[in-house]
Amino acid sequence: MSKLLFPLFFIFSILLTIYSYGYLDFNLTLSSHPLFLKLVAPLQHLVYFNRPLSVQFYAFIFLSLFALSLLIILPKYRPTHFPWKIYLLIMFILWLAYPMLSYDVFNYMFHGKILWLYGANPHTLAPLVFEGDLWLRFMRWVHTPSAYGPIFTIVESPAYLLGLGKFVPVLYLMKATMILFYIWCVSLVDQIGAQLKVGKNVRIFSQLLLAFNPFLWLELVVNAHNDAVMIAFLLYALKTSMGNKKILSFLSLTSSIGVKYVTAVTTPFFLLKNNHLKITLMTLALLAPILFSPGRFQPWYLVWPLIPAALVNAGWARVWIILTSMVGIAYYNPYIATGFWNLSDIYRLSIIYGPTTLTAIYFVYLKKRI
Repeated sequence: MSKLLFPLFFIFSILLTIYSYGYLDFNLTLSSHPLFLKLVAPLQHLVYFNRPLSVQFYAFIFLSLFALSLLIILPKYRPTHFPWKIYLLIMFILWLAYPMLSYDVFNYMFHGKILWLYGANPHTLAPLVFEGDLWLRFMRWVHTPSAYGPIFTIVESPAYLLGLGKFVPVLYLMKATMILFYIWCVSLVDQIGAQLKVGKNVRIFSQLLLAFNPFLWLELVVNAHNDAVMIAFLLYALKTSMGNKKILSFLSLTSSIGVKYVTAVTTPFFLLKNNHLKITLMTLALLAPILFSPGRFQPWYLVWPLIPAALVNAGWARVWIILTSMVGIAYYNPYIATGFWNLSDIYRLSIIYGPTTLTAIYFVYLKKRI
């Protein structure tokens, strides 16, 4: 079975990449090549006009990936070294996927266009101001300026220049930017674990929890959300603070806050000397906005506490990561099945509070047994 794990990861990664093109917006033409159009047409028909079957495909792909992700962390199948070559190859496959369940990456691209083509400030002008721009046909949230910090504008804007303003190159360069920060997070988890003097097997386990996590693949690679950028800077700030590089740590924390602001809640914990406690409290602080602001919830917000939670060397943290990843994927089921974001209150609240509640019950159960 261990020999089959990685080939199966490749197969389902390819299936996910192919399936993602069914979500291609009808107002967007990535290519006019007849072969591409011929391949995409039945996928779009599946996604937009046969939704009951589409949600079955979605469930099949992600349930299979979750089963594989659970197998790979078992001692029997866990590799003795982190499989960087295999992981990077999977990242390459998923880099080619279409952002199937989010339009945010198109906004990132347009911010660069506002800056470099129109010579304007994306933090003060909304995309809708540039009426007549063809990119507006397939974008969402065009009525507001950039909701992100200035550091993210610095990170996102080179994609537009390097892509020469052409939509397809800019799209995949933007996706590559987000993916590189996700890869950096996986690497930093190993580096911080070494600083904490955590054993090699535990560090590999933590990396596998993140690197072969289907929920993170969907949100950070396929949908290319920018949360990995914010968390990567936070982890680097943590790493450098543990190495007594205070100025570098401060600059990295400032960069993290300058991406998406939310990591400002972790600032007080950098004063703590106990690094294990520091990481645990940071994780809980990043979870707090999700639990206390359910009305503003989006599934990719779960990335904030999920990545640093991999550094918490405790069973409850690992259980929470697995449960959170599962419900994060399940959040999209009603939309894929119906085409509407008509989640019931019970379903939505279960997504938000379910993993934390079940983890707390598990923790109490273990305490009683001890």
